[in-house]
Amino acid sequence: MGRCFSGRMRKGFPVKAIAAVLLGMLMGIEGAQAADPFFGVRKLLEAEGYPSKPLETVFSSLGSPVYSNVALSMKIRESALNYNAFLEPPVLAQAEDFWKAHEEALRRAGTLYGVDPSVIVAVLLVETRLGQNTGSHPVAATLATFALMLDPAERDRVWRMLSESDRARWTRSRFDAKLEQRASWALKELRALLTLVEKGYTDAAQWRGSYMAAVGWPQFLPSSLLHYGADGDGDGFVDLYCPADAFASIARYLKLNGWENDAPWEQQEKVILRYNNSRPYAETILEAARRLRESRASARGPASDNVPMTEAPAAPKTSS
Repeated sequence: MGRCFSGRMRKGFPVKAIAAVLLGMLMGIEGAQAADPFFGVRKLLEAEGYPSKPLETVFSSLGSPVYSNVALSMKIRESALNYNAFLEPPVLAQAEDFWKAHEEALRRAGTLYGVDPSVIVAVLLVETRLGQNTGSHPVAATLATFALMLDPAERDRVWRMLSESDRARWTRSRFDAKLEQRASWALKELRALLTLVEKGYTDAAQWRGSYMAAVGWPQFLPSSLLHYGADGDGDGFVDLYCPADAFASIARYLKLNGWENDAPWEQQEKVILRYNNSRPYAETILEAARRLRESRASARGPASDNVPMTEAPAAPKTSS
């Protein structure tokens, strides 16, 4: 039976107060900052009440800031991503083979949470190529680097890493506003990471994931693991690299965000957008799931025992 980590999160300071505190810490401590570029971030979290042991676990081996990930987040354009690649017949055939290989665990997760396995498989296909590409970026260091973006000097560093066209697209005021927002987001995720360490995830400081610090087959952020992680194999621990746990966690996330198998396409799309706020992403997930269901129904006939969709919702437009 799936279970969710629901440890109480410490209340963070408002964004403006965080910026003021952090900048105050960074000023006049050049020596400490030179020895540890994340000194101010760590001190801020200490001031919020996090105990020394998880802080030491997370911050003792961060290494250097990964400014390249912050810059990459400002360079990537959603419109340039080729989501149609996930709908190519050979790719969908791999997804169908994956479904067959994990039939029992997918059916179990789908039945428990009322989420059709086709949707779980489609999410995994787009997120990590069915668990094959989970990312190699240091999660803790990535989050800590984003947190540094409260400092104008650190934002200047990233601004200089952008091309002229990217600078023109963002403009400096929008760039600063976006990175201040992401710094606040990163601090929230660092708090979740520290809570996970307190709960027994002693390897969290060494996690590798996406350039935006998402981990495992489902590409969950630390806060998503805390709130939606599910123990699909019943071993008492949620491992996002374990197929059964990954399936159950995705299904639980979708269900708790309003998923219904027989809901209209538009309503299902809104749920998928909670997973990733990208309309092309959501459309691809739903279209891939639809094609996977149709393929299995054609191959297996009426005896198919996957979680039924009352009726496959019709897409408002057909993806190619």
